[in-house]
Amino acid sequence: MQPLEPVSKTRFVLPPPPLQRYLTTYYFSEIESLDGTAVSDMLLPQWASIRFIYQGRVDMTVPDHKPQPSPLAAMTGPTSLASPISSKSAKIAAFGLLPLGWHKFVGQPASRWANKVIDVETTHKFDLFAQIWDAIRNLETEAEMIDTFNHMLLEALEPSDAEDDRIEAAHLALTDPAIDSVGALCERLDMDTKQLSRFSNRVFGFLPKLLLRRQRFVRTLGQALMNPDQSWSECVDLNYYDQAHFNRDFKRFMGLTPRQYMAQPHPIFGIGATERTKALGRPLQAMDRPIDPNGEDNSNAA
Repeated sequence: MQPLEPVSKTRFVLPPPPLQRYLTTYYFSEIESLDGTAVSDMLLPQWASIRFIYQGRVDMTVPDHKPQPSPLAAMTGPTSLASPISSKSAKIAAFGLLPLGWHKFVGQPASRWANKVIDVETTHKFDLFAQIWDAIRNLETEAEMIDTFNHMLLEALEPSDAEDDRIEAAHLALTDPAIDSVGALCERLDMDTKQLSRFSNRVFGFLPKLLLRRQRFVRTLGQALMNPDQSWSECVDLNYYDQAHFNRDFKRFMGLTPRQYMAQPHPIFGIGATERTKALGRPLQAMDRPIDPNGEDNSNAA
């Protein structure tokens, strides 16, 4: 078993306020094997993200595929399954896209790209990210990369419209523990089930029932990560019937039981989650929430 230090490290940087509606955070990861063997871990279900591998190589596994080298500039669509990842040596600059960011900067139906890794250099629908990659691939410092990210994303940003508010309202509802059924979500958003299903697939990548199930799972896992001294039963979300109900969801999203997962080392994600909690107060990207228009501070409630 490889020790957690110093095989990987990750640093998180918030984007400037005008981009915080659209992005989760910038992050910079370094992986370096101590003995030349691959350092392996699992990435949890999350919203979309873009990774620029400016040094080394990363292998990823997406559903129904064998491990394969990640494109150097790779967009991962929203995911509902854990993704194994491994590397012997790599340096990565990345950022996560909130659903509103996907709508604003990608503009493609999210379901078309869900659980997929896309090479943005060969897929013209992701030209903005290919241009960002061209602009940063030879830069030497994280500060230069952040400046480039900020400049190019702000330049690509279009004015807000009614759809923006609708997406954020839906995102806020999805991450509200009080919304525990599709019916409750329909009522909150004033949509019927067909309207909500079409909207959810287009904006979030999955049907509402799966999204609510994923968020319930993420809330529980996030609580466990932030409270490592507690048992799973103490962290289980109140919307679960019992521990067995949570165990079934864990197996569905992770492909492992909670016991199997915790028995494995997590030299990439584990360190990243710890550093993310220190920087942002939340270990998981899928826990991030839009600002509540009612002014309540519930950014950690997802």
